[in-house]
Amino acid sequence: MKKSLNYLAFAGLLSASLFAIGCGETSSVTSETTAKGPNGSTTVTTEEKVKTTGDAPPVVAPAEKPAPTP
Repeated sequence: MKKSLNYLAFAGLLSASLFAIGCGETSSVTSETTAKGPNGSTTVTTEEKVKTTGDAPPVVAPAEKPAPTP
């Protein structure tokens, strides 16, 4: 019984660490706008997460130029 609990605890620790590694980095753009008026100032901060997929990879220049046509 003790051995099976050790396996279960190890599996839980492993899955928690893999989950934490996967959620570590996120890309976002933050902009801050301040509006001043006669009654004081207001600051608005917006944060937008950058969503990327592998659908449109960056364009890479070809290694060789094609032969010129005569």
